[in-house]
Amino acid sequence: MLCISKCDISNYDMEVNPEVKPLSTAALHILLALAESNLHGYGIMQSVKRQSGGAYKLGPGTLYANLDRLLASGLVSEAERRLKDGDTRREYCLTASGDRGLRAEVRRLRHVVDVARTRLGKLEKDA
Repeated sequence: MLCISKCDISNYDMEVNPEVKPLSTAALHILLALAESNLHGYGIMQSVKRQSGGAYKLGPGTLYANLDRLLASGLVSEAERRLKDGDTRREYCLTASGDRGLRAEVRRLRHVVDVARTRLGKLEKDA
């Protein structure tokens, strides 16, 4: 028999906008990289590697599949930048919507961590 206590569903869970879905780990890292500066694909991969201390690495397939979704959802935009030698490079940047989405995800994750600390603290007291 399934037993659900009132502690299993918080008011926070009930207030979350159902249209706003949590970001994937890859999307979160990409948006964090773009919050620092506009970057081309390889620059994003390097930034993610650096910001995670090497613990999280994006391959090209994961990067560009996520960028396609982020572009389609309006969280990221792209532009071509002309280099000094005449070549062009596609750069990605965080949109205002992307900034709001990133901030909302950080708030959501902080809440998850707060709940985890509370629950783990209770478990440690009961042990």
